[in-house]
Amino acid sequence: MATYHTEQTTRPWAWIQNNWNVLLKWKWTVTAFSALVFLGAGLFAFLKPPVYQATGRIWIENEPNVLPTVTDVQPFDSTDRSFVQSYYELLGSRSLAVQTIEKLRLYENAEFTSGITGERTAKSFEDPIIREKMIERFRKKVSVTPVQDTRLADVMFNDHDPRFATETLNAMLDSYIDLIVRQKFQASAQASEFLTTQIVSLREEIQADEKKLNDYGSEKDILPLTASEAPAVTRLGEVSKSLTEATIDRIKKYDYYNQIKNATPDNIPDALTNTLIQRLREQRATLSREYAKRLATVRPEYPEMQRLRSELDSTKEALQTETDNIINSAYTDYQASLATEQSLKNQYDNLKIEAFKNSSNSIVYNSLVIDITNKKNVLESLLKRQSETDLTSRLRNMKSTNVWVVDRADYPIRPAFPKKRSILLLGLLLGLAGGAGLALLIEYVGDAVRNSKDIANHTGLPTLGTVPSLNGDAKPATPISEFERLRSLFRGTDRTPKDPGSEKEDGRKPGFLARGLEPSKPDNGDSVGPIELITAREPDSIQSESYRSIRTTLLVSSPPGKIKTILFTSPLAREGKSATVANLAVSMSQAGRRVVIVDSDLRRPRQNKIFEVTKGAGLTNFLSSDIDKEEILRQTPFENLFIVKSGPIPTSPIELLISDKMDSFISFLRKNFDYIFFDAPPVLVVSDAIAIGPMIDGVVLVARGGQTPIQALKQTSQKLTAHHLKCLGVIINGVNMVEQDGYYAKQYYHYYK
Repeated sequence: MATYHTEQTTRPWAWIQNNWNVLLKWKWTVTAFSALVFLGAGLFAFLKPPVYQATGRIWIENEPNVLPTVTDVQPFDSTDRSFVQSYYELLGSRSLAVQTIEKLRLYENAEFTSGITGERTAKSFEDPIIREKMIERFRKKVSVTPVQDTRLADVMFNDHDPRFATETLNAMLDSYIDLIVRQKFQASAQASEFLTTQIVSLREEIQADEKKLNDYGSEKDILPLTASEAPAVTRLGEVSKSLTEATIDRIKKYDYYNQIKNATPDNIPDALTNTLIQRLREQRATLSREYAKRLATVRPEYPEMQRLRSELDSTKEALQTETDNIINSAYTDYQASLATEQSLKNQYDNLKIEAFKNSSNSIVYNSLVIDITNKKNVLESLLKRQSETDLTSRLRNMKSTNVWVVDRADYPIRPAFPKKRSILLLGLLLGLAGGAGLALLIEYVGDAVRNSKDIANHTGLPTLGTVPSLNGDAKPATPISEFERLRSLFRGTDRTPKDPGSEKEDGRKPGFLARGLEPSKPDNGDSVGPIELITAREPDSIQSESYRSIRTTLLVSSPPGKIKTILFTSPLAREGKSATVANLAVSMSQAGRRVVIVDSDLRRPRQNKIFEVTKGAGLTNFLSSDIDKEEILRQTPFENLFIVKSGPIPTSPIELLISDKMDSFISFLRKNFDYIFFDAPPVLVVSDAIAIGPMIDGVVLVARGGQTPIQALKQTSQKLTAHHLKCLGVIINGVNMVEQDGYYAKQYYHYYK
């Protein structure tokens, strides 16, 4: 259980170490990306024109009760949540934008109309397209932020000119108060006008009926009602009373319908008592804020924005549909009330006709009295309602409203956008995060060999070993020649290079390597890299230990003498093939094996530069002329290690490599050396390695971690298989130890450091 717990606790740390090493590997990519993003953020912060924000604050309180005895035509429940939200929505309404634009004559402002119209006159504002563009521009500059858990709200107006932003916001707040007052008392004014018309008409009818009553009474000399006539008059009075009530109800419902028939979802009177409209309004407000917030960073055509726009349109459509239903319901109620009134009127008229048929002067007279009384009752009700609506509409002059400005906008001193420090900090953080993400994406998504698992999964080949990357801690090449430095390394030891002609070796003919064995002097050629011959220069390094591990794998993987000739190649160029051959050969010679390196890369030879063998004949000289095999062998500063340099670059390398002379030369090397390492060109670049492949015992592929494409390695493996060449395995150069073997490899690395 304890062991399991330790493994569990080390996994996160190993994962962190792994990713940290990846970032170090791609540190220049991360740095470049971060610098680019930071530079872009800086350019944006310093080149973006400053935007100033004028801010004011309003307070929405309960409805003021100026006249407690007067009932408003359009009552509001000011304790409802959507009541306050409706007032917030009015701040961004089109009507308020139009009112403010006209009040300040913004259509004549050059900066405000920039890019919209060249003609800055009131006539241009009448153009529907230009008008719409100006309204949208104005509304985009306005924002409202409710103060949480209060009835306060901050109103902001943004513009490049701080004075213009301040003046416009204050004018908008004044227009906002006027809009609320006008909206609140407009219905009462309309009702008062309608009632006035009805009252005038009704008074004229009453005057005419009274005159008719007087004339009829004088003419007929009316007598009191008899017992038989009283029920008819009573019935007539009851129907008259019902008709009066129906008439008043019809007038009220027609008055209400007349108010709302052209109403919008934002000003429908019944909205505050309708739960569905309240919910749809809140949903519309939420979607509008979310859409506006995301529009600052996301384009409208993005799927998420289209989804929000679709939901917002659906909500608006549902809200409009519910508003239409309320209007239709009001009209239906009015029609029903009208039908009831008409039915009672017909009934009343029939009773009057029946009374007239009885030819009773008293019945006719009392019928006229009831008719006049009925109309007077209606008139009294209308007069009372008119007085209430008239007083309510006159309160407009007092600007009695439940919204008032707490703080008017002051001149903004500092720009609200862009905030340079915040943008630069955000740019730096985004750059670092983006650079790290890019590095991890390249490392883990890129099609390149990283470890032995990639090789096994994609090619099925075994991994003979891995060589860690130097991570920049290797010693650079010294100005003295490599040859001289290597001689000084072994001077005074039992591994100092000896004259091979001075003694017999392994029972072979003495002196068969007696000619040309003096190591060639350097000619100040190219400097070798830090990894080349690291097994001799830094024998205690982890790279040297890796080459010794690969040597052990080769020694134990087959019976002695079974595999002697090994061809080293790679899928592509610059995979570290030549350095691998040189270091592995040195390591093998240090184990007491007689090794010879044959530089069979006749196109771009490298071994002569690594070992600084520049004089004498080479492989191409032997294959193209009649010289002895021994003349092209050169001993290196290392005991048991010899080299055959490539020689002059030929015009047709393949023809020389597949010749019978090459075959006999390999047979000669088999008899005199334990291992023969061939440094061959890349398989996917030229066919030299494939041509010489049938003459050797096995092929070792060399790949570079994080660089060699997996597909290239896979194609190389398939090509070797197609030509029936035996691939012994793959050696990976420049790998990250944590990526290769995880946490324990990291411990191994630090142990040997």
